[in-house]
Amino acid sequence: MRLFAGQRAWVLQRASALVLLVLLALAAAVLLVGPPVSYARWHALATSSHGAVLIVVFFGAMCLHGWIGARDIVLDYVHAPALRLALLTLLAVLLSAILVRVVLTIAAQLPGAA
Repeated sequence: MRLFAGQRAWVLQRASALVLLVLLALAAAVLLVGPPVSYARWHALATSSHGAVLIVVFFGAMCLHGWIGARDIVLDYVHAPALRLALLTLLAVLLSAILVRVVLTIAAQLPGAA
């Protein structure tokens, strides 16, 4: 018997939702308070060390949140074990690829990257 098996996923999904909410509110505040948005400003925000970390944290929280929600849907509604495994594998590969792409894109844009 796995004690609190569903509670761990519930807490992680709520925590990732809070991280997403805080980062979206922070981004909205930066955009509303600062000078007009331009490519140079976006680039400066994304390539600063704080901005790059916040972008990676945002996408990590988004992928975790999406994984838990989609996993629960698949586990609830797909009953064939082979199809369930295939869908969960596809979902894990897709979300991992998104996160790796974000990290590589941000890393390539940072000052000093080759």
